[in-house]
Amino acid sequence: MGWFKAPGADPSADARGALVRVLSADRAHTAGAGVYLAGRRLLTCAHVVNAALGLRMLSPRDPGAVTLDVSFPALAAGARQARLVAWVPPRAAHHQGPVADGSLEWGGDLAVLELDEEPPPPVGPVRWLDMRAGQLVRAWYGGGQPFSYADVQVGSCDGRIGYLDGQLSGAAVDEGYSGGPLWSPADGAAVGLVMGRITAPDGAFHTQHTVRRSWGLTWQSVRQELVRVGAAPDPGARAGGAVEADDSVRDMMVGPLHILLGEPTVRAAHSTALGAALGLHTRADGTAPPVEELAHLLCTAERALPTLAESLAPSLDSRGRAQLDRLLALGRLTDAAGLLSIAEHRGLLAKLDHLTRQDPGLLPRAATAALPYVELPRSLTAARLAPEDVPGAVRELEEWPGDGSPVPEETPRLPALLRVVEYAAAETGGIACQALQDWSGRVAARLGVHASALGERRADAARWSDRSAGTGVRVLVELSRHPKDPADHYRCSVWRMRADGTAARTAVEAERPRTGREIARLVREVAGGAEGAGQSVALVAVSVAPDALHLPVDEWDGAGPDEYVPAPLGEDFHLVLRCPQIRRRSRTGAGDLKRRWSARHRSEPLIADHRISDETELVALLKTTHRDTARVLVEGPPGRRTQLLRFCLAMGVPIVLWDRAAGEGGAAPLDPPHGPGLHGPVDELPEKVRHFRVRAYMDPQVPVRPALVWEDAELPLPDELQLADPSEGTDHAI
Repeated sequence: MGWFKAPGADPSADARGALVRVLSADRAHTAGAGVYLAGRRLLTCAHVVNAALGLRMLSPRDPGAVTLDVSFPALAAGARQARLVAWVPPRAAHHQGPVADGSLEWGGDLAVLELDEEPPPPVGPVRWLDMRAGQLVRAWYGGGQPFSYADVQVGSCDGRIGYLDGQLSGAAVDEGYSGGPLWSPADGAAVGLVMGRITAPDGAFHTQHTVRRSWGLTWQSVRQELVRVGAAPDPGARAGGAVEADDSVRDMMVGPLHILLGEPTVRAAHSTALGAALGLHTRADGTAPPVEELAHLLCTAERALPTLAESLAPSLDSRGRAQLDRLLALGRLTDAAGLLSIAEHRGLLAKLDHLTRQDPGLLPRAATAALPYVELPRSLTAARLAPEDVPGAVRELEEWPGDGSPVPEETPRLPALLRVVEYAAAETGGIACQALQDWSGRVAARLGVHASALGERRADAARWSDRSAGTGVRVLVELSRHPKDPADHYRCSVWRMRADGTAARTAVEAERPRTGREIARLVREVAGGAEGAGQSVALVAVSVAPDALHLPVDEWDGAGPDEYVPAPLGEDFHLVLRCPQIRRRSRTGAGDLKRRWSARHRSEPLIADHRISDETELVALLKTTHRDTARVLVEGPPGRRTQLLRFCLAMGVPIVLWDRAAGEGGAAPLDPPHGPGLHGPVDELPEKVRHFRVRAYMDPQVPVRPALVWEDAELPLPDELQLADPSEGTDHAI
């Protein structure tokens, strides 16, 4: 390798490339150093983590899954985030207790961090060897400055600790070096970690004092500790530019590369851009890399091939396109190529990270619908995906070369990852949808996927996203009470909506007061007799007076006396409440409802908890920064909760969620796992609430009873209905 070089190409380049800088919490200074292990994992000292967090240096207490800022100073200055995943506490050298302040040596003291994203290319794991006495080793300050190296010799090594002596010239191992690798240039390997230094006692210096002596943990000791906590790297793990090349594949790439980049000036231009993307230094003397060297790089550097293809594709004719397709096909035989270029991968992760934080169920839903016959990665089989799991899910989806649907002859199949992205885009809508579709279109064009194939999959995704529970059976119920009605009895009118938007009133005696059980049986009868019943979950919208919003309508059981299985309305239907009387007390209520309902897919939810002091502050928010907000989650004790709820409805908020069972002490937040939450696709909220109710009714340990107002501006209220003509008879009524 001569034309492409890693930064700082010297005998210690491998170690400096793997050097990690651990920053303090305020990013103001370097807390210490570390070293890249493999995958997304980094190794440092526990006391470096403590220093970064502002804790006592040798505290043995596990700080938990904290997140630290780190960087690879020799390759990329930008900070990345890494989460603590393994902790080996500092412990006294001769017993397992805590380390006393002022101790000269100790054991343990290791921490493993995991990056939120893949490390920058071409970082790769270093080679490790056992430490032995007499080795000349080099250490660096965590900041990674080239001049900060400190050369020392292993003077004594007992297999656990190595004592290191330095000459009175150059740099000395000092604060900020801890956790970094001890690199043996002669062996081309790291042999341990910098741990501490032996300092002279306070007072005047004496010639008998120890000078420039430090110490480190041997690789033998480090490896043993990592194995004990299950964090030892796979001996065969490789990353970045450390993938083994398949000579046969490399040789087969030479032909297409000669055709595509036979002109040296063109090859030099594309290779320079490729090197910059990979973080490699390239020659600027007007020469071009040999085709064989370029082929080797494409086989060994992660994402090098799709990154080169990204720059080549726009200017190719049909002959060049065929050669690029051949090159990409060969890339699938290597471990390094991958599907996406560096820029494509980075862009997709940024988009999906944001969307996953807003809707953790988006990717699992999209993948399940887009790839119904594929065994999905484990991370996508759950209902929710954590943002830190997005890179792993994307990497696994990249390994599927294409879907099984037909494509125009001789053109590549649409990769499974792109199909999932199309379904996720269709589900999000708005600007996010357009951004994902633009990304997908660019990648598909670069891969040579026919436009009609992408268009067909995009149409499939649009049809899937158009699904709506509201298109099924819809039943409207109006509850009222007369002053002399018995307690817990209500008068009930019921309508069933037809597909054309008209309503059929049921042929029942609506003026008789009924119990909750009787009303539940009536609703079940009407919903069960509607056309299309059983094909989807029916929507039951119950219109109530302002003082009846607390009614446990969802718990009213409509099971008959001979039925074994209970049938609460909230388990079998999308049971929602409506309260038009409150909104009608506002002159702008109707317009507010229409505006907010239209914005329900793009507006962010509002959490009305203890941070909102009273209804005045809530009104101010709904008039200003949350003018289009369609979803509000109301929390707090009953009195305050009722006030905030009524003001939400008066200002036309169509979707309000609260826990009607919460007492004066308030309740657990309604976000998962304590409640269904408001995040995610709006139209799926009634189904989420139904699922939660099923689980909550079965478990007495779950006291939460979610109530949901759902004022669909497109669904008429009882006094607005177009009623069926009585002359048509009663055969249309139920």
